[in-house]
Amino acid sequence: MVRFLVSLWPIIALAFPLLELYGVITVWHVIGAWTLLGLLAAGVAGALLIATERLAFMPRMVGVIMGGEDPFAVLKGSGLRFLAGMLLIFPGFISDIIAGFLLLWSLFQPEPSVRQWPGDEERQPGRAANDDVIEGEYHRVD
Repeated sequence: MVRFLVSLWPIIALAFPLLELYGVITVWHVIGAWTLLGLLAAGVAGALLIATERLAFMPRMVGVIMGGEDPFAVLKGSGLRFLAGMLLIFPGFISDIIAGFLLLWSLFQPEPSVRQWPGDEERQPGRAANDDVIEGEYHRVD
């Protein structure tokens, strides 16, 4: 089965641009020159999506790691949005539809859950982790 899929990969890779060209020609017959504006808008949207994801990825990842959450959920969502941006840049409407599905999929991914460590439920922000410490002043008596 795997060998069959590997042998189909070059056919799919060569057929996809032809399918995109057919889609663009079909849309051109329906809406005319507005097709070019649609392709340009999709390309700009893809570039903006990639730029935004590039800037937002590291702070999001640092926050997730510092909070003790699962970093793989953030990696998955970021990867889906980056792939959607690349598909939006690729000229054609079929890749834009696939990019839309990837964007929707990344939006409906569950948020990373915070792992509960023993004792976390009674720990409050601003309190020391070791509650056995008593603060105060002292002086030495000889």
